[in-house]
Amino acid sequence: MAEILGICGSARKKGNTAALLKEVLKSTGMESELIFLSDLDIGFCSGCRICMKNRGKCAKDDDMKGLIDKILSSKAIVLGTPNFYYDVSGLMKNMIDRTVSTSYLGIGEYTGAEWHGWRPLVEKTGGIVITQAAFGGEKAEDTFNCFAEYSGLNLAGTVIASFGSQTVNEFPEYVDEAVELGKKIKKRIKGN
Repeated sequence: MAEILGICGSARKKGNTAALLKEVLKSTGMESELIFLSDLDIGFCSGCRICMKNRGKCAKDDDMKGLIDKILSSKAIVLGTPNFYYDVSGLMKNMIDRTVSTSYLGIGEYTGAEWHGWRPLVEKTGGIVITQAAFGGEKAEDTFNCFAEYSGLNLAGTVIASFGSQTVNEFPEYVDEAVELGKKIKKRIKGN
């Protein structure tokens, strides 16, 4: 399994979100994998709470189990999304919603609240990449921050990049920010 897992909430495999995620992963110098949520079959969370009653096992039989296994076995995750209507993409929000089952696996810090259970990503490092045409990425960042707080993910930083209708190649400053985020992630993992 990869030490650093990149999760892309954009369906554009050669788009700006994917390009910046690749820069973050590469700059860690660690074994990494980039997953495109658009390649996975991940159904919607139906709020049935079967995961709560069944030690984190979701009632849906889809690709989410394999993704959760990769998330839990990695040392860090980097989440990337385009800004759609001032928030994360539907692909990313759906993935975030489905990770609720991890709170009932008995992993991490116990919250003491039956309705929540465990925080399985406590001590795991995370990073965020948000791409957009112009503005509004802070709301998407809020969504990621809520996910991190709920799950226990320890965020190393965020890159919010505004491209208009241009590409990452025309904005070297955002590539530099992505490289710095990767270095921060590596530093947190290595502890120096």
